[in-house]
Amino acid sequence: MSKDYLAIYKQNLIARGDLEGIVREVKALGGAIEPVVLNTQTCERLEFSWQGDIDTVIGNLPLPAEKPANKRGRPKLGVTSKEVTLLPRHWAWLKTQRGGASAIIRRLIDEAIENVSVEDLIHIKQNQLYNLMTHLGDLQGFEEASRALYRNSKASFAEAIESWPSELRTIIMDKFIEISDLHNGSTQGTSDSHE
Repeated sequence: MSKDYLAIYKQNLIARGDLEGIVREVKALGGAIEPVVLNTQTCERLEFSWQGDIDTVIGNLPLPAEKPANKRGRPKLGVTSKEVTLLPRHWAWLKTQRGGASAIIRRLIDEAIENVSVEDLIHIKQNQLYNLMTHLGDLQGFEEASRALYRNSKASFAEAIESWPSELRTIIMDKFIEISDLHNGSTQGTSDSHE
């Protein structure tokens, strides 16, 4: 999992690095700034409270291993219980397989994760990049960039984001090029980026 994060405030990158470093940088700016914090690799938003001083905010940061207590499943193994809805034919097939339904479903999911197709990886990365871009949705060229992202049009994409803040533009263009390389058959530097 990535330890690098982006802090975006008013459509500008104001900090980048580990969470503690971001908190320190943002708090040093003063005021009641509460930026959006995203995982650099997956572009997933990390939610936490900015209320209080530096030590309070750092103390309240979510821990990677922190999981809600759950009485069902096997918590010591990290297993959590959730409901799965299947058609009768799926349940019938599961009954014919060796092991329990949960074990079979876990095995199938693990195989799918290990054998992600290039098309699926492109789709995952496009959605991750789009998630980052939505935090800049008011910027000129957002709609054009969104269309170019899913069309894999590098020239159109670069033109659409040309007026965006340079640090974010560089990060976004690097992510677009990674997706474009996948479209063109290159898979270098793409491992673990779909977590």
